[in-house]
Amino acid sequence: MSFSCFFNLMGAADFNQSAHVALSARYSRFAFVALSLALVQTSALAADLVKQNIDTTDAMVTLSNYDRGFYTPQVLHIKPSGGKPIEKPYSKLLHLRAEISEFSSRAWLGIDTTGGKKDTTWGKSQDLTEDALNVLQTTFDNIRKNNGFVVVRICYDPWYNGRSNVTPEHKWVLRHVEQLAPVLSKNTDVIVALEMGMHGAYGEMHSDTSITYERIAEATNLMLRNTPPEFKILTRTGNYSAKVLGFDNWGVDFHIDGEKFAEIAKAKGDTMYRVGMFNDGYLGTQYDYGTWGADCKTSICREEGVAWLEKYGINTPYGGEALTTASGYQVINTPEFLAYEGFRTHTSYLNIQWNNNLIDSWKKSHFKGKDFEYDGAKDSSLTGFKYINDHLGYRYVLRESWVTDTVGSDGVFKAKLRIQNVGFGNLTRNVPVKLAVVDDMEGSLLTMCPGTSYIDLPDIDFRNVHSRTISIAGGDTVMTFDGNNEIEITAKLDGLSKKRYQVYLKVGEIEFANRKLVGVGSCGEEQPAVFLGKVYYDEKVTGISPRALSPVSIHQKQNAPFVQRTRNNIIIHNGDKRYRANGAGVQ
Repeated sequence: MSFSCFFNLMGAADFNQSAHVALSARYSRFAFVALSLALVQTSALAADLVKQNIDTTDAMVTLSNYDRGFYTPQVLHIKPSGGKPIEKPYSKLLHLRAEISEFSSRAWLGIDTTGGKKDTTWGKSQDLTEDALNVLQTTFDNIRKNNGFVVVRICYDPWYNGRSNVTPEHKWVLRHVEQLAPVLSKNTDVIVALEMGMHGAYGEMHSDTSITYERIAEATNLMLRNTPPEFKILTRTGNYSAKVLGFDNWGVDFHIDGEKFAEIAKAKGDTMYRVGMFNDGYLGTQYDYGTWGADCKTSICREEGVAWLEKYGINTPYGGEALTTASGYQVINTPEFLAYEGFRTHTSYLNIQWNNNLIDSWKKSHFKGKDFEYDGAKDSSLTGFKYINDHLGYRYVLRESWVTDTVGSDGVFKAKLRIQNVGFGNLTRNVPVKLAVVDDMEGSLLTMCPGTSYIDLPDIDFRNVHSRTISIAGGDTVMTFDGNNEIEITAKLDGLSKKRYQVYLKVGEIEFANRKLVGVGSCGEEQPAVFLGKVYYDEKVTGISPRALSPVSIHQKQNAPFVQRTRNNIIIHNGDKRYRANGAGVQ
Protein backbone atom coordinates (compact mmCIF):
# COMPACT_ATOMS: atom_id res chain seq x y z
CA MET A 1 0.00 0.00 0.00
CA SER A 2 1.30 3.42 -0.89
CA PHE A 3 -0.43 6.55 0.27
CA SER A 4 -0.15 10.28 -0.28
CA CYS A 5 -1.84 12.84 1.89
CA PHE A 6 -2.19 16.59 1.75
CA PHE A 7 -2.74 17.90 5.26
CA ASN A 8 -3.82 21.47 5.89
CA LEU A 9 -4.53 22.35 9.49
CA MET A 10 -5.67 25.87 10.30
CA GLY A 11 -5.44 26.35 14.03
CA ALA A 12 -5.11 29.69 15.83
CA ALA A 13 -5.46 32.94 13.95
CA ASP A 14 -2.14 32.84 12.14
CA PHE A 15 -1.57 29.08 12.30
CA ASN A 16 -1.33 27.19 9.03
CA GLN A 17 0.49 23.90 8.63
CA SER A 18 0.69 21.67 5.56
CA ALA A 19 2.43 18.36 5.11
CA HIS A 20 2.88 15.91 2.29
CA VAL A 21 2.82 12.30 3.38
CA ALA A 22 4.08 9.31 1.42
CA LEU A 23 3.96 5.90 3.04
CA SER A 24 4.47 2.48 1.49
CA ALA A 25 3.24 -0.81 2.90
CA ARG A 26 1.48 -3.99 1.83
CA TYR A 27 -2.03 -5.07 2.73
CA SER A 28 -4.06 -7.98 1.39
CA ARG A 29 -7.32 -6.10 0.91
CA PHE A 30 -6.27 -3.08 -1.16
CA ALA A 31 -3.37 -1.77 -3.16
CA PHE A 32 -2.78 1.97 -2.88
CA VAL A 33 -0.65 3.77 -5.46
CA ALA A 34 1.11 6.97 -4.41
CA LEU A 35 -0.05 10.22 -5.94
CA SER A 36 2.53 13.00 -6.00
CA LEU A 37 0.96 16.29 -5.00
CA ALA A 38 1.90 19.87 -5.45
CA LEU A 39 0.25 22.40 -3.18
CA VAL A 40 -3.47 21.84 -3.76
CA GLN A 41 -5.79 24.81 -3.65
CA THR A 42 -8.86 24.34 -1.47
CA SER A 43 -11.14 25.29 -4.36
CA ALA A 44 -9.71 22.49 -6.50
CA LEU A 45 -10.56 19.95 -3.82
CA ALA A 46 -13.97 21.42 -3.18
CA ALA A 47 -15.35 20.58 -6.62
CA ASP A 48 -14.69 16.87 -6.05
CA LEU A 49 -16.31 16.47 -2.65
CA VAL A 50 -19.79 15.80 -1.32
CA LYS A 51 -20.91 16.80 2.15
CA GLN A 52 -21.82 13.72 4.17
CA ASN A 53 -25.17 13.44 5.89
CA ILE A 54 -23.90 12.38 9.31
CA ASP A 55 -24.52 13.61 12.85
CA THR A 56 -21.86 16.23 13.60
CA THR A 57 -23.21 17.48 16.92
CA ASP A 58 -21.54 17.04 20.28
CA ALA A 59 -23.37 14.20 22.03
CA MET A 60 -22.49 15.76 25.41
CA VAL A 61 -21.22 12.42 26.70
CA THR A 62 -18.32 12.17 29.14
CA LEU A 63 -15.60 10.51 27.07
CA SER A 64 -13.15 7.76 28.02
CA ASN A 65 -10.03 9.77 27.17
CA TYR A 66 -8.04 9.22 30.33
CA ASP A 67 -4.97 11.33 29.59
CA ARG A 68 -7.09 14.25 30.81
CA GLY A 69 -9.98 14.77 33.23
CA PHE A 70 -10.48 14.27 36.95
CA TYR A 71 -7.81 12.13 38.61
CA THR A 72 -7.76 10.00 41.75
CA PRO A 73 -4.68 10.21 44.05
CA GLN A 74 -2.87 7.12 45.30
CA VAL A 75 0.23 6.96 47.52
CA LEU A 76 3.14 4.60 46.85
CA HIS A 77 5.63 4.13 49.73
CA ILE A 78 8.95 3.08 48.19
CA LYS A 79 11.36 1.17 50.44
CA PRO A 80 14.99 0.09 50.03
CA SER A 81 13.81 -3.52 49.93
CA GLY A 82 10.61 -5.50 50.21
CA GLY A 83 8.45 -2.75 48.71
CA LYS A 84 5.18 -3.51 46.98
CA PRO A 85 4.06 -1.82 43.75
CA ILE A 86 0.55 -0.60 43.14
CA GLU A 87 -1.24 -3.56 41.60
CA LYS A 88 -4.71 -2.07 41.16
CA PRO A 89 -4.72 1.65 40.32
CA TYR A 90 -7.65 3.50 41.84
CA SER A 91 -8.67 5.02 38.51
CA LYS A 92 -7.83 5.27 34.81
CA LEU A 93 -6.23 8.67 35.45
CA LEU A 94 -4.06 8.27 38.51
CA HIS A 95 -2.18 10.87 40.50
CA LEU A 96 0.76 8.75 41.66
CA ARG A 97 2.16 10.17 44.87
CA ALA A 98 5.36 8.17 45.11
CA GLU A 99 7.36 8.97 48.21
CA ILE A 100 10.95 8.02 48.90
CA SER A 101 11.14 9.17 52.54
CA GLU A 102 13.21 6.14 53.53
CA PHE A 103 16.00 7.58 51.38
CA SER A 104 16.23 10.84 53.35
CA SER A 105 17.94 11.14 56.72
CA ARG A 106 15.74 14.17 57.44
CA ALA A 107 12.45 12.31 56.98
CA TRP A 108 10.80 11.28 60.23
CA LEU A 109 9.08 7.93 59.59
CA GLY A 110 7.52 7.09 62.92
CA ILE A 111 7.77 6.63 66.67
CA ASP A 112 8.45 3.28 68.31
CA THR A 113 6.67 3.09 71.67
CA THR A 114 7.69 -0.46 72.56
CA GLY A 115 9.80 -1.12 75.63
CA GLY A 116 8.47 1.89 77.47
CA LYS A 117 10.47 4.43 75.50
CA LYS A 118 9.91 6.51 72.37
CA ASP A 119 12.46 6.18 69.58
CA THR A 120 12.08 8.26 66.47
CA THR A 121 12.66 6.35 63.24
CA TRP A 122 14.38 8.21 60.43
CA GLY A 123 15.14 7.44 56.83
CA LYS A 124 18.69 7.17 55.52
CA SER A 125 20.16 9.31 52.75
CA GLN A 126 21.44 6.78 50.24
CA ASP A 127 21.21 5.70 46.62
CA LEU A 128 17.86 4.41 45.41
CA THR A 129 18.11 0.64 45.34
CA GLU A 130 17.35 -1.59 42.40
CA ASP A 131 14.40 -2.97 44.33
CA ALA A 132 12.99 0.53 44.84
CA LEU A 133 13.30 1.42 41.14
CA ASN A 134 11.73 -1.92 40.16
CA VAL A 135 8.73 -1.19 42.38
CA LEU A 136 8.24 2.10 40.56
CA GLN A 137 8.62 0.45 37.13
CA THR A 138 6.17 -2.34 38.02
CA THR A 139 3.65 0.27 39.14
CA PHE A 140 3.89 1.93 35.71
CA ASP A 141 3.50 -1.49 34.07
CA ASN A 142 0.32 -2.11 36.05
CA ILE A 143 -1.08 1.30 35.10
CA ARG A 144 -0.39 0.41 31.47
CA LYS A 145 -2.16 -2.95 31.84
CA ASN A 146 -5.13 -1.04 33.23
CA ASN A 147 -5.16 1.09 30.03
CA GLY A 148 -4.61 4.09 32.24
CA PHE A 149 -2.47 7.21 32.49
CA VAL A 150 -0.65 8.85 35.36
CA VAL A 151 0.45 12.23 36.67
CA VAL A 152 3.55 11.53 38.77
CA ARG A 153 4.87 13.36 41.82
CA ILE A 154 7.84 12.12 43.84
CA CYS A 155 8.91 13.53 47.21
CA TYR A 156 10.30 12.70 50.66
CA ASP A 157 7.15 13.41 52.72
CA PRO A 158 6.33 10.09 54.49
CA TRP A 159 2.97 8.83 53.22
CA TYR A 160 2.16 12.38 52.05
CA ASN A 161 1.15 13.54 55.51
CA GLY A 162 2.39 17.11 55.16
CA ARG A 163 5.56 16.85 57.25
CA SER A 164 8.00 19.73 57.01
CA ASN A 165 11.80 19.73 56.60
CA VAL A 166 11.97 16.24 55.09
CA THR A 167 14.11 17.02 52.01
CA PRO A 168 17.62 15.50 52.24
CA GLU A 169 20.87 17.29 51.48
CA HIS A 170 20.85 18.80 48.02
CA LYS A 171 23.46 16.39 46.66
CA TRP A 172 21.10 13.50 47.40
CA VAL A 173 18.19 15.19 45.65
CA LEU A 174 20.34 15.53 42.53
CA ARG A 175 21.52 11.93 42.83
CA HIS A 176 17.95 10.66 43.12
CA VAL A 177 16.89 12.73 40.10
CA GLU A 178 19.64 11.03 38.07
CA GLN A 179 18.42 7.61 39.19
CA LEU A 180 14.73 8.31 38.62
CA ALA A 181 15.09 9.85 35.17
CA PRO A 182 15.75 6.57 33.27
CA VAL A 183 12.65 4.91 34.74
CA LEU A 184 10.47 7.93 33.98
CA SER A 185 11.89 8.13 30.45
CA LYS A 186 10.87 4.54 29.70
CA ASN A 187 7.23 5.23 30.53
CA THR A 188 6.35 8.36 28.58
CA ASP A 189 3.47 6.46 26.93
CA VAL A 190 1.53 6.46 30.21
CA ILE A 191 3.01 9.47 32.05
CA VAL A 192 0.99 12.62 31.35
CA ALA A 193 3.46 14.83 33.23
CA LEU A 194 5.88 14.88 36.15
CA GLU A 195 4.96 17.27 38.93
CA MET A 196 8.49 18.08 40.07
CA GLY A 197 7.99 17.52 43.77
CA MET A 198 11.23 16.37 45.46
CA HIS A 199 11.07 19.34 47.84
CA GLY A 200 8.90 20.11 50.86
CA ALA A 201 5.64 18.94 52.37
CA TYR A 202 3.45 17.04 49.89
CA GLY A 203 6.17 17.68 47.31
CA GLU A 204 4.67 21.15 46.88
CA MET A 205 7.92 23.07 47.37
CA HIS A 206 7.02 24.67 50.70
CA SER A 207 7.46 24.03 54.44
CA ASP A 208 11.15 23.21 54.20
CA THR A 209 14.01 25.48 55.26
CA SER A 210 16.38 23.85 52.76
CA ILE A 211 14.35 25.03 49.76
CA THR A 212 15.82 27.73 47.54
CA TYR A 213 14.93 28.78 44.00
CA GLU A 214 18.45 27.87 42.89
CA ARG A 215 18.21 24.32 44.22
CA ILE A 216 14.81 23.69 42.68
CA ALA A 217 16.03 25.08 39.35
CA GLU A 218 19.15 22.90 39.42
CA ALA A 219 17.20 19.72 40.19
CA THR A 220 14.52 20.46 37.60
CA ASN A 221 17.02 21.29 34.86
CA LEU A 222 18.87 18.06 35.66
CA MET A 223 15.61 16.15 35.15
CA LEU A 224 15.01 18.03 31.90
CA ARG A 225 18.45 17.08 30.58
CA ASN A 226 18.00 13.41 31.47
CA THR A 227 14.50 12.86 30.03
CA PRO A 228 13.28 12.92 26.41
CA PRO A 229 11.92 16.06 24.72
CA GLU A 230 8.29 14.91 24.92
CA PHE A 231 8.49 14.55 28.72
CA LYS A 232 6.70 17.48 30.42
CA ILE A 233 7.85 18.75 33.83
CA LEU A 234 5.80 21.01 36.10
CA THR A 235 6.84 23.04 39.14
CA ARG A 236 4.52 24.30 41.86
CA THR A 237 4.43 28.02 40.95
CA GLY A 238 5.15 30.34 38.08
CA ASN A 239 8.09 31.78 40.05
CA TYR A 240 9.77 28.38 40.28
CA SER A 241 9.19 27.69 36.58
CA ALA A 242 10.57 31.12 35.72
CA LYS A 243 13.74 30.36 37.67
CA VAL A 244 14.07 26.99 35.90
CA LEU A 245 13.87 28.80 32.55
CA GLY A 246 16.53 31.33 33.54
CA PHE A 247 14.57 34.35 34.80
CA ASP A 248 15.74 36.18 37.92
CA ASN A 249 13.84 39.48 38.02
CA TRP A 250 10.34 38.09 37.48
CA GLY A 251 8.31 41.22 38.06
CA VAL A 252 10.30 43.06 35.39
CA ASP A 253 11.24 40.37 32.89
CA PHE A 254 8.46 37.75 32.95
CA HIS A 255 6.23 39.31 30.32
CA ILE A 256 5.80 37.27 27.14
CA ASP A 257 6.00 40.36 24.92
CA GLY A 258 9.14 41.73 26.57
CA GLU A 259 12.69 41.75 25.18
CA LYS A 260 14.15 39.66 28.00
CA PHE A 261 11.46 37.04 27.58
CA ALA A 262 12.13 36.84 23.84
CA GLU A 263 15.86 36.48 24.52
CA ILE A 264 15.36 33.60 26.97
CA ALA A 265 12.73 31.92 24.79
CA LYS A 266 15.13 31.93 21.84
CA ALA A 267 17.92 30.46 23.94
CA LYS A 268 15.75 27.76 25.51
CA GLY A 269 14.02 26.69 22.29
CA ASP A 270 11.70 23.70 22.74
CA THR A 271 12.44 23.58 26.48
CA MET A 272 10.11 26.57 26.84
CA TYR A 273 7.26 24.24 25.87
CA ARG A 274 8.30 21.44 28.25
CA VAL A 275 8.22 23.42 31.49
CA GLY A 276 4.86 24.19 33.05
CA MET A 277 3.33 24.28 36.52
CA PHE A 278 0.80 22.50 38.69
CA ASN A 279 -1.55 24.45 40.90
CA ASP A 280 -2.72 22.99 44.22
CA GLY A 281 -4.26 26.30 45.28
CA TYR A 282 -6.33 26.62 42.10
CA LEU A 283 -9.12 29.21 42.17
CA GLY A 284 -9.15 29.46 45.98
CA THR A 285 -8.47 33.21 45.79
CA GLN A 286 -7.64 35.64 43.02
CA TYR A 287 -4.02 34.74 43.85
CA ASP A 288 -4.68 30.98 44.03
CA TYR A 289 -3.49 30.95 47.66
CA GLY A 290 -0.13 32.50 46.82
CA THR A 291 0.45 30.71 43.53
CA TRP A 292 0.32 34.11 41.85
CA GLY A 293 1.78 37.23 43.39
CA ALA A 294 -0.06 40.26 44.73
CA ASP A 295 2.89 42.57 44.07
CA CYS A 296 3.52 42.42 40.34
CA LYS A 297 6.83 44.27 40.70
CA THR A 298 8.45 41.40 42.61
CA SER A 299 6.47 38.35 41.56
CA ILE A 300 4.47 36.85 38.69
CA CYS A 301 0.87 37.99 38.91
CA ARG A 302 -2.09 36.11 37.54
CA GLU A 303 -2.39 37.80 34.15
CA GLU A 304 1.32 37.45 33.35
CA GLY A 305 1.26 33.81 34.43
CA VAL A 306 -1.91 32.98 32.52
CA ALA A 307 -0.52 34.66 29.39
CA TRP A 308 2.61 32.50 29.70
CA LEU A 309 0.61 29.29 30.08
CA GLU A 310 -1.64 30.29 27.19
CA LYS A 311 1.26 30.60 24.76
CA TYR A 312 3.95 28.22 26.01
CA GLY A 313 1.70 25.64 27.70
CA ILE A 314 -0.19 25.02 24.47
CA ASN A 315 0.63 21.28 24.65
CA THR A 316 1.70 21.08 28.30
CA PRO A 317 -0.66 19.70 30.98
CA TYR A 318 -1.92 22.15 33.58
CA GLY A 319 -4.07 21.39 36.58
CA GLY A 320 -4.00 20.44 40.23
CA GLU A 321 -6.45 20.91 43.06
CA ALA A 322 -9.30 23.45 43.04
CA LEU A 323 -10.13 24.92 46.44
CA THR A 324 -12.94 26.64 48.29
CA THR A 325 -12.68 30.42 48.61
CA ALA A 326 -10.81 31.86 51.57
CA SER A 327 -12.74 34.33 53.68
CA GLY A 328 -12.67 37.87 52.33
CA TYR A 329 -11.27 36.98 48.90
CA GLN A 330 -12.77 37.19 45.42
CA VAL A 331 -14.85 34.17 44.39
CA ILE A 332 -13.54 32.75 41.12
CA ASN A 333 -13.92 28.99 41.67
CA THR A 334 -17.03 28.75 39.50
CA PRO A 335 -17.66 26.70 36.35
CA GLU A 336 -18.45 29.95 34.55
CA PHE A 337 -15.02 31.39 35.40
CA LEU A 338 -13.34 28.19 34.23
CA ALA A 339 -15.36 28.51 31.00
CA TYR A 340 -13.20 31.59 30.43
CA GLU A 341 -9.80 31.10 32.04
CA GLY A 342 -9.67 27.33 31.53
CA PHE A 343 -9.23 27.89 27.79
CA ARG A 344 -6.34 30.29 28.37
CA THR A 345 -4.46 28.04 30.79
CA HIS A 346 -5.36 24.86 28.84
CA THR A 347 -6.53 23.25 32.08
CA SER A 348 -6.43 19.49 31.61
CA TYR A 349 -6.68 17.73 34.98
CA LEU A 350 -8.06 18.20 38.50
CA ASN A 351 -8.35 16.17 41.72
CA ILE A 352 -11.77 14.52 42.07
CA GLN A 353 -11.33 14.28 45.87
CA TRP A 354 -10.07 17.74 46.83
CA ASN A 355 -11.57 20.04 47.64
CA ASN A 356 -14.53 17.70 48.09
CA ASN A 357 -16.81 20.50 49.29
CA LEU A 358 -16.13 22.50 46.13
CA ILE A 359 -16.54 19.45 43.89
CA ASP A 360 -19.89 18.70 45.56
CA SER A 361 -21.02 22.29 45.01
CA TRP A 362 -20.17 21.99 41.29
CA LYS A 363 -22.25 18.83 41.09
CA LYS A 364 -25.23 20.62 42.62
CA SER A 365 -24.89 23.84 40.62
CA HIS A 366 -26.58 24.57 37.30
CA PHE A 367 -24.18 25.67 34.55
CA LYS A 368 -25.33 29.15 33.58
CA GLY A 369 -23.18 29.56 30.51
CA LYS A 370 -23.76 28.79 26.86
CA ASP A 371 -20.90 27.06 25.09
CA PHE A 372 -21.94 25.43 21.82
CA GLU A 373 -24.15 22.43 22.73
CA TYR A 374 -23.49 22.98 26.44
CA ASP A 375 -26.25 25.53 26.85
CA GLY A 376 -27.43 26.06 30.41
CA ALA A 377 -30.43 28.04 29.20
CA LYS A 378 -31.75 25.02 27.28
CA ASP A 379 -30.68 22.19 29.57
CA SER A 380 -31.84 22.51 33.17
CA SER A 381 -29.99 19.32 34.12
CA LEU A 382 -26.59 20.58 32.96
CA THR A 383 -24.40 20.89 36.06
CA GLY A 384 -21.24 22.90 36.46
CA PHE A 385 -19.37 19.69 37.26
CA LYS A 386 -20.40 18.05 33.99
CA TYR A 387 -19.33 21.09 32.01
CA ILE A 388 -15.89 21.09 33.66
CA ASN A 389 -15.50 17.30 33.52
CA ASP A 390 -16.29 17.17 29.81
CA HIS A 391 -14.05 20.12 28.90
CA LEU A 392 -10.86 19.33 30.82
CA GLY A 393 -8.13 18.85 28.22
CA TYR A 394 -9.14 18.32 24.60
CA ARG A 395 -12.56 17.40 23.19
CA TYR A 396 -12.84 16.77 19.44
CA VAL A 397 -16.06 17.14 17.48
CA LEU A 398 -16.29 16.38 13.75
CA ARG A 399 -18.33 19.33 12.51
CA GLU A 400 -18.21 18.70 8.75
CA SER A 401 -17.09 15.84 6.53
CA TRP A 402 -16.73 16.21 2.77
CA VAL A 403 -15.48 13.12 0.96
CA THR A 404 -15.18 11.78 -2.55
CA ASP A 405 -18.55 10.32 -3.50
CA THR A 406 -17.21 8.04 -6.22
CA VAL A 407 -13.75 6.58 -6.72
CA GLY A 408 -13.25 5.84 -10.39
CA SER A 409 -10.59 4.06 -12.39
CA ASP A 410 -8.05 6.74 -11.53
CA GLY A 411 -8.37 5.68 -7.87
CA VAL A 412 -8.39 9.21 -6.47
CA PHE A 413 -9.94 9.65 -3.02
CA LYS A 414 -10.23 13.02 -1.30
CA ALA A 415 -11.58 14.27 2.00
CA LYS A 416 -11.92 17.59 3.71
CA LEU A 417 -12.78 17.65 7.42
CA ARG A 418 -13.66 20.39 9.87
CA ILE A 419 -12.79 19.25 13.37
CA GLN A 420 -13.51 21.49 16.33
CA ASN A 421 -11.65 21.18 19.60
CA VAL A 422 -14.11 22.48 22.18
CA GLY A 423 -12.06 21.46 25.23
CA PHE A 424 -10.05 23.75 27.49
CA GLY A 425 -6.77 22.39 26.22
CA ASN A 426 -4.97 20.43 23.54
CA LEU A 427 -3.51 16.99 23.15
CA THR A 428 -0.26 16.90 25.12
CA ARG A 429 1.33 13.84 23.47
CA ASN A 430 1.76 12.57 19.95
CA VAL A 431 -0.54 9.71 18.91
CA PRO A 432 -0.74 7.69 15.68
CA VAL A 433 -3.33 8.88 13.16
CA LYS A 434 -4.83 6.45 10.66
CA LEU A 435 -7.44 6.35 7.94
CA ALA A 436 -9.54 3.17 8.10
CA VAL A 437 -11.39 1.83 5.05
CA VAL A 438 -14.02 -0.86 5.67
CA ASP A 439 -16.06 -3.01 3.30
CA ASP A 440 -19.58 -1.63 3.51
CA MET A 441 -21.35 -4.92 3.97
CA GLU A 442 -24.64 -4.95 5.84
CA GLY A 443 -23.97 -4.88 9.56
CA SER A 444 -20.24 -4.30 9.19
CA LEU A 445 -18.44 -1.80 11.39
CA LEU A 446 -14.89 -0.63 11.94
CA THR A 447 -14.60 -3.15 14.76
CA MET A 448 -15.04 -6.04 12.34
CA CYS A 449 -11.47 -6.54 11.20
CA PRO A 450 -12.08 -8.58 8.02
CA GLY A 451 -12.30 -6.07 5.21
CA THR A 452 -10.63 -3.26 7.16
CA SER A 453 -7.46 -1.59 5.91
CA TYR A 454 -5.50 0.99 7.90
CA ILE A 455 -3.44 3.76 6.33
CA ASP A 456 -0.88 5.43 8.58
CA LEU A 457 -0.77 9.23 8.42
CA PRO A 458 2.52 9.89 10.25
CA ASP A 459 2.74 13.59 9.44
CA ILE A 460 -0.65 14.47 10.91
CA ASP A 461 -0.05 15.66 14.46
CA PHE A 462 -3.26 16.10 16.44
CA ARG A 463 -1.42 18.19 19.02
CA ASN A 464 -1.94 20.95 16.45
CA VAL A 465 -5.72 20.58 16.43
CA HIS A 466 -6.02 23.54 18.77
CA SER A 467 -8.80 24.70 21.00
CA ARG A 468 -10.06 28.28 20.97
CA THR A 469 -7.75 31.19 21.66
CA ILE A 470 -8.63 34.40 23.45
CA SER A 471 -6.98 37.75 22.76
CA ILE A 472 -6.44 40.28 25.54
CA ALA A 473 -6.11 43.88 24.32
CA GLY A 474 -6.25 46.46 27.06
CA GLY A 475 -9.65 46.15 28.72
CA ASP A 476 -11.09 43.99 25.94
CA THR A 477 -11.22 40.21 26.01
CA VAL A 478 -12.12 38.76 22.62
CA MET A 479 -11.96 35.28 21.16
CA THR A 480 -9.86 35.24 17.99
CA PHE A 481 -10.23 31.55 17.10
CA ASP A 482 -13.12 29.25 17.91
CA GLY A 483 -11.32 25.92 17.71
CA ASN A 484 -12.23 24.98 14.12
CA ASN A 485 -9.44 23.14 12.30
CA GLU A 486 -9.46 21.96 8.68
CA ILE A 487 -7.79 18.78 7.45
CA GLU A 488 -7.53 17.81 3.79
CA ILE A 489 -6.51 14.32 2.64
CA THR A 490 -5.84 13.15 -0.92
CA ALA A 491 -4.96 9.56 -1.82
CA LYS A 492 -4.86 7.38 -4.90
CA LEU A 493 -6.33 3.90 -4.43
CA ASP A 494 -5.96 0.88 -6.70
CA GLY A 495 -7.31 -2.63 -6.39
CA LEU A 496 -10.77 -1.77 -5.08
CA SER A 497 -13.38 -4.43 -5.82
CA LYS A 498 -16.41 -3.78 -3.64
CA LYS A 499 -19.19 -1.36 -4.48
CA ARG A 500 -19.16 0.63 -1.26
CA TYR A 501 -16.71 1.40 1.53
CA GLN A 502 -16.96 3.09 4.93
CA VAL A 503 -14.21 5.53 5.86
CA TYR A 504 -13.12 6.39 9.42
CA LEU A 505 -10.49 8.58 11.04
CA LYS A 506 -8.72 6.86 13.92
CA VAL A 507 -6.64 9.07 16.25
CA GLY A 508 -4.85 6.78 18.69
CA GLU A 509 -7.47 5.44 21.08
CA ILE A 510 -9.16 8.83 21.40
CA GLU A 511 -12.94 9.06 21.39
CA PHE A 512 -14.59 11.89 19.49
CA ALA A 513 -17.63 13.58 20.99
CA ASN A 514 -19.86 12.72 18.01
CA ARG A 515 -22.47 10.01 18.29
CA LYS A 516 -20.83 6.97 16.76
CA LEU A 517 -21.57 3.52 15.44
CA VAL A 518 -21.02 0.98 18.18
CA GLY A 519 -20.48 -2.73 17.76
CA VAL A 520 -18.20 -5.63 18.54
CA GLY A 521 -16.83 -7.73 15.73
CA SER A 522 -14.52 -10.69 15.38
CA CYS A 523 -11.53 -8.66 16.62
CA GLY A 524 -13.13 -8.17 20.02
CA GLU A 525 -13.15 -4.68 21.48
CA GLU A 526 -14.69 -1.60 19.98
CA GLN A 527 -12.19 0.78 18.38
CA PRO A 528 -12.61 4.50 19.06
CA ALA A 529 -12.83 6.28 15.70
CA VAL A 530 -14.97 8.87 13.98
CA PHE A 531 -17.07 7.96 10.94
CA LEU A 532 -16.36 10.19 7.92
CA GLY A 533 -18.78 8.79 5.37
CA LYS A 534 -19.20 6.26 2.56
CA VAL A 535 -17.30 5.99 -0.71
CA TYR A 536 -18.62 4.32 -3.89
CA TYR A 537 -16.32 2.54 -6.33
CA ASP A 538 -17.19 2.53 -10.03
CA GLU A 539 -14.53 1.26 -12.40
CA LYS A 540 -16.47 2.66 -15.38
CA VAL A 541 -15.91 6.22 -14.15
CA THR A 542 -12.65 7.64 -15.47
CA GLY A 543 -12.48 10.49 -12.95
CA ILE A 544 -14.18 11.82 -9.86
CA SER A 545 -17.78 12.67 -10.64
CA PRO A 546 -19.80 13.42 -7.52
CA ARG A 547 -23.41 12.23 -7.54
CA ALA A 548 -24.60 15.55 -6.11
CA LEU A 549 -23.02 18.90 -5.40
CA SER A 550 -23.91 20.94 -2.38
CA PRO A 551 -25.08 24.49 -3.09
CA VAL A 552 -22.58 25.63 -0.46
CA SER A 553 -19.17 26.45 -1.85
CA ILE A 554 -16.86 24.84 0.70
CA HIS A 555 -13.76 26.71 -0.32
CA GLN A 556 -15.31 29.68 1.47
CA LYS A 557 -15.17 29.93 5.25
CA GLN A 558 -18.20 28.32 6.87
CA ASN A 559 -20.41 30.34 9.21
CA ALA A 560 -19.29 28.41 12.28
CA PRO A 561 -20.34 29.55 15.75
CA PHE A 562 -17.97 32.20 17.05
CA VAL A 563 -17.62 33.04 20.72
CA GLN A 564 -16.69 36.46 22.03
CA ARG A 565 -16.01 37.21 25.67
CA THR A 566 -16.03 40.63 27.27
CA ARG A 567 -14.26 39.98 30.54
CA ASN A 568 -15.91 36.78 31.79
CA ASN A 569 -19.25 37.30 30.03
CA ILE A 570 -19.78 34.65 27.37
CA ILE A 571 -21.50 35.69 24.14
CA ILE A 572 -22.23 33.16 21.40
CA HIS A 573 -22.51 34.17 17.74
CA ASN A 574 -24.62 31.50 16.09
CA GLY A 575 -26.11 32.47 12.74
CA ASP A 576 -28.25 35.58 13.19
CA LYS A 577 -28.74 35.19 16.93
CA ARG A 578 -26.51 36.14 19.82
CA TYR A 579 -26.86 35.07 23.42
CA ARG A 580 -25.35 36.09 26.72
CA ALA A 581 -24.18 33.60 29.31
CA ASN A 582 -27.60 33.65 30.99
CA GLY A 583 -29.36 32.84 27.71
CA ALA A 584 -30.82 36.31 27.22
CA GLY A 585 -30.78 37.71 23.72
CA VAL A 586 -28.38 40.48 22.70
CA GLN A 587 -29.35 43.20 20.24
